[in-house]
Amino acid sequence: MQVRFLETTDAAALRARYAGLSAADAQRLAAGAEARVLVVDPPLSQPARDALQAAGAVLAADGPTLLLALTRAQALAARDRAPAELDLLLAALDRAREPAPVLRLRERVLDLSDQAQVMGIVNVTPDSFYQRVDGVAAALEKARGIAADGAALIDLGGQSYAHWNARVAPEAERERVVPAVRALVAAQLDVAISVDTFTAGVADAALAAGAHLINDCSGLSDPALAPVVAAHGAGLVVMHLRGELNLRQPERYVYRDALAEIVEVLYARTEHALACGVSRDAIAIDPGLEFGKEPATDLEILERFGELRALGYPILFASSRKSFIGRIFGRPAAELLVPSLATAALGIAAGARLLRVHDVAETVQLARMLAAVRPERRAALPLAAAMPGTPLPGNPADSPAV
Repeated sequence: MQVRFLETTDAAALRARYAGLSAADAQRLAAGAEARVLVVDPPLSQPARDALQAAGAVLAADGPTLLLALTRAQALAARDRAPAELDLLLAALDRAREPAPVLRLRERVLDLSDQAQVMGIVNVTPDSFYQRVDGVAAALEKARGIAADGAALIDLGGQSYAHWNARVAPEAERERVVPAVRALVAAQLDVAISVDTFTAGVADAALAAGAHLINDCSGLSDPALAPVVAAHGAGLVVMHLRGELNLRQPERYVYRDALAEIVEVLYARTEHALACGVSRDAIAIDPGLEFGKEPATDLEILERFGELRALGYPILFASSRKSFIGRIFGRPAAELLVPSLATAALGIAAGARLLRVHDVAETVQLARMLAAVRPERRAALPLAAAMPGTPLPGNPADSPAV
């Protein structure tokens, strides 16, 4: 007898590999194989627990916290006895299984169903730690290069959040960012324009100038920011931050359960954004690598990154050349391309669909390569006749020089 384990349990992948399998059977197999461990706090009611155990789920407790090993099929089988609670579990399972397919940014819609999209960084500030530009003309030139390299978004930043840099006044930040936004809009680049700010006044001016997205690294510290985004019908990135921007307090960066706090905070902040009128399909989340964290916590986030999918929003991954990587390797930002790409690959594999990076061309290739292995993508993948630089069959004269 020979026994093998399938690497995939996706219904479409099963049917692609086993042509005689019916759609219904493929769905049943996929549902039965999708066991996940869920953490529920506060715990479920006793009728819900009894129904789940009768359906075959595994339950365990850690004090008031309930842990479940559960498939979607088991949750469906148990739902009749506690529909409200089980519907919440089913919704979480569905969000974790399928990332949000689109992100709506005013008149633009980013398709996230096929592959991760890349956001290129343009820092119009004199004190950013890496790759800054000086003035509108330089920002536009860099943005053109980023667009040509395949980015879907450009993230303009008018201030550095490093603890060794002073906080920039909103007026100075606005003077740096808004003219650059206008220049990118006038150039009609085929990219969405994001502005990295946590101040409602700067966000309002940037959106009025034509920006599509506000990337807020403060976790909505300015209560007026979400209403401004909603008023413009724009997109919003909500990031987790413990502490304050431009202030390093390592004694505060100790977590009992880092992902539990990050998910809880992001849930509360995104609910606030929704209450302010921001559209659900216009929100993305960011766990805030390095913001209020030490390297051990950043690495834990990388290991457990997929837990963020239960929130149901597109996830922005931002680790490009950050100092936690430099501290691991003992190297400056200029020498961190390879480990930055390695972390990006981990993020995509765990469900990230937006990547904020300095190295756009390399990250676009990474995202395309990871997307190419998916069954529906590889079946229709356009291929060159041969790798450029290698001889075509029957024509050795095309062989490259050695």
